Amino acid sequence: MIDIAKKKLPLPILAILAYISYCAAGWFAARGDVAYYGYQMYMRDIISHDAFAFFFGGLIPFVIFMVVSGFVFKTLTVRCGGDVKSIRYGLFFAVIAANVLLFALKFIYIAVPMYAAVLEIVLDPIVTIAFVSLYMWYVFKMAYVDKSVFRVALTQVLGAFLALYGLLAAVNLIMSLV
Repeated sequence: MIDIAKKKLPLPILAILAYISYCAAGWFAARGDVAYYGYQMYMRDIISHDAFAFFFGGLIPFVIFMVVSGFVFKTLTVRCGGDVKSIRYGLFFAVIAANVLLFALKFIYIAVPMYAAVLEIVLDPIVTIAFVSLYMWYVFKMAYVDKSVFRVALTQVLGAFLALYGLLAAVNLIMSLV
């Protein structure tokens, strides 16, 4: 297998790429939100542009991802040891790939705009957790951490993503009903 952690990009560049991918994944949902808020605040011309919606749509998920991943990998370093930096590096690529696929899938919103809230609740967790799960399988095969403590690494990473996207799905469900 190819070791993706052999030649590493600097972490700030990966963070910028992750932010742009979150912006792309959240663009369609943010377009409607920005248009609504612009209409309510009588600022239609100022904030209702697609460029503003693009950068606004990825801001909150990116900040949450950075905070949660920082916390998870600090505890993972203490609990597991091993090559945790390579796991974090590859996780950025898994999230970026998931967000690019989500961006492509969210063109469905053009065909069925009334179901955008439901699709947002369903698509984001399924695609992201699938990519993270496949990446954790890759981590197991490449033996970034010792096989005896891999269960701890898997529980930490997938548990954080499941909790995060479960919380986001609940918030999106409540917001779509209001």
